[in-house]
Amino acid sequence: MKDMNTYLKVMGATFGFVFALIAFAVGLWQAIVMIVCGLIGFLAIKFWLGEIDFIEWYEEFLKRRGKR
Repeated sequence: MKDMNTYLKVMGATFGFVFALIAFAVGLWQAIVMIVCGLIGFLAIKFWLGEIDFIEWYEEFLKRRGKR
């Protein structure tokens, strides 16, 4: 488990560094829009491939909130 924590810390630091480079190169708001668009694209592909089931996720969300 310690190796996974180290891996996640390195990935977080790398993501932060890349975000900072993009923010300095194109501006903060443009960098935020680029990151959000990238995440939307990533989720859309995972949904298209069947790796994510949004309906199941939504039902679980409602169950946790006590709505179902």
